[in-house]
Amino acid sequence: MNEVIIPERTLISPAPTVAWTPLGENAILVMSACDALPGKVPVAVDGNPRNRVETMALTWRRPQADAAHATGFLCLAPAPSPDRAGSGAILLGRPGRPLRLILAPKPMPLQAFLAALADEAGQAFPTVVDGLLEVLLAGKSNPRRLRAVGMLLQSVAKPGGFVEVMGPLDAGIFLQGWTSNFTAGRTKLLIAHGGLSPAVLEAGTFQRDDLGEGACGFFGLLEECAIRHPSEIERLFFRANDGWRALEVYDRHVLLEQITVPGHLRDGLQRGSAPPATAEKLKHASQRFDGRDTISFLEQPVRAGIDDATVVEGSGVLVIGWLFDPDRLTGTVTLRSGSQSCVVDKLWTRAARPDVTAAFAEDPRFGPAMASRRNSHGFIVFAPKLLPEPGQPLYLEFEVEGHGPAFLPLAPGRSPARRALERVFGLLDPRSSTATAVVEKQIAPALQAAEIAPPKASETHDIGRFNADAALGLVIGLDQRQRELSSLFALLAIDPEIRPLPIVVAAPGESFDRLGAEARRLAKFYGLQVRLVLVDGVEDSCDALEAGVRACRFQTVALLSGAAQIRMPGWLGRLERAYRGRGGQCVASPTLLFEDNSIRWAGAWLEGEGANRRVYNRFVGYPLDAIGSLGPMEVAAGATECCVMSRNAFLEADGFSRSYFTPSEKGLDLCLKLRMNGVPSLWVPEVEVYVVEDGETRPHVGALINLADRTSFDRRWALAISNMRG
Repeated sequence: MNEVIIPERTLISPAPTVAWTPLGENAILVMSACDALPGKVPVAVDGNPRNRVETMALTWRRPQADAAHATGFLCLAPAPSPDRAGSGAILLGRPGRPLRLILAPKPMPLQAFLAALADEAGQAFPTVVDGLLEVLLAGKSNPRRLRAVGMLLQSVAKPGGFVEVMGPLDAGIFLQGWTSNFTAGRTKLLIAHGGLSPAVLEAGTFQRDDLGEGACGFFGLLEECAIRHPSEIERLFFRANDGWRALEVYDRHVLLEQITVPGHLRDGLQRGSAPPATAEKLKHASQRFDGRDTISFLEQPVRAGIDDATVVEGSGVLVIGWLFDPDRLTGTVTLRSGSQSCVVDKLWTRAARPDVTAAFAEDPRFGPAMASRRNSHGFIVFAPKLLPEPGQPLYLEFEVEGHGPAFLPLAPGRSPARRALERVFGLLDPRSSTATAVVEKQIAPALQAAEIAPPKASETHDIGRFNADAALGLVIGLDQRQRELSSLFALLAIDPEIRPLPIVVAAPGESFDRLGAEARRLAKFYGLQVRLVLVDGVEDSCDALEAGVRACRFQTVALLSGAAQIRMPGWLGRLERAYRGRGGQCVASPTLLFEDNSIRWAGAWLEGEGANRRVYNRFVGYPLDAIGSLGPMEVAAGATECCVMSRNAFLEADGFSRSYFTPSEKGLDLCLKLRMNGVPSLWVPEVEVYVVEDGETRPHVGALINLADRTSFDRRWALAISNMRG
């Protein structure tokens, strides 16, 4: 076959002006007529033979036309550049003389172009459109080209059935309906949904008595599609043996909840058929969670149960339960909710559960599998950042050897982070290695990850002429525990250095009925200027102190925890003078004492070198005489149960961290943040204040809480402390 060559120079003869319409930025559709044209021709743009591409020409006969125009044709050509000379001309190579065409000055709108094509092609229009669709779908898609495909399909697609049931399933969409034009297996589709996009339907078929001959029901999954919800589908187009067909969406179609879709797939597989590859895909999809507990009905010796599941607000999900699997048939265990998932068997801490062993030991189905007498059936796991959305179920998925996935639905409660995590402490034996692992791997990371809302002042009530802008003011922070205010107010009133100062008393909002009236009475009786601050979200005295600091505008604040008890008058004056002696650039703290006058805190010091360096309290438990008559000295960190500091420095350090259980660790964290900001801590030994142990926490729980705080502290500060001087 001779190659068709477009010559470098072509004798220019009168050329017809032709209709055209743009398809995207780089292509146009051209319609015209000539004497003859092969199916594939080279086309040169703007009359330049060096700039040419191959194009498909779709032709039809024009019986009433003269010989020179007996063949109508349609072809796809590159778009001409409007900035070049000669723009508006194209050259089609063909045997003999090339065909030169002049593009009309203005393009036709696509819809008008297609209407003109229908008039021009007549009975050949469906065949021409079918060929054009192949050309358009074979090329690189763009919105305008897909719009053209959509219009063409609307014109030529014949009815192909209806979609009667739809439902979402992860990244796919379940479809069920009837058709007489495609068979089971993998079918390429085009989805009309405002625009047009490709997809693939993996489908099986089944017989329906209510359909005519040749029609059958179908069910399957729509995959590789751009849409995410069935409600977006307007209709579906597919290529059948006799041309393009359209599946319409029945106006009374059933829209399934995602959780019910696996059941419909199982039903379809039972009564229908599909090629092996498609059947395997549909079977896998049918094994997804459908709201049922399936692990309790396995033939294999695998069972599971949940003791507690809690959505930790702003943090994740905490799950406590057990997995009985003596033959170790379970592989991956995943916590899921909607599109969110967490592989929990990589994170969980296993725990001894002799009660689970005892419960299954006498069961003849499971007893023989328990020869090893393993008791580590329990687990505790925190799944970070997995927060179920409203309406989305939460469940565990177990991959079981010889079965596939099995499921256990969860009914989680919701709880603030600290409250949820503190419940776990009561379940642990602090002497066990399991307790240490749970604290380090589950509780500490959960508290660190929690996005706990800061305390917020909801109301303020002023007593007396309260000066919110004073240079120095006292902030007292109370937690939910019962506090005796009468002795505190009496000690404040008899101290001549405190009596004229404005005092902020911040307390939990729920305590206001009990504390508010007493604080008002005492403030009026002693003539003190007091601002009562009601605080939401108080978990300890640090929260109340923070809200109190933010509720005033003092230049310098003296902080006093509700657990602190004043031992002597003049304490605040001496702390303030030490603070002023350092130019107001420090945190000045007194010696803190236990009730028996032994030392609770006498400065936090740095000990060790490199990675072994730590912050510790040197004199804890020593008698008060052990520190002698020392003067003020700089230490690694102060004590925020009682101290004087700059309010601006407190705010610039963003106050107390919420990632600890105890006020002491929160205070240490704050003082180290201040130190990093250039505000050191100063210990003033001559000032002595009691800090009373509340004794409300059980000793073993307290030990675990301290371990959790120390773990959180080390995760945050170990590297910085190893590089600190002093």
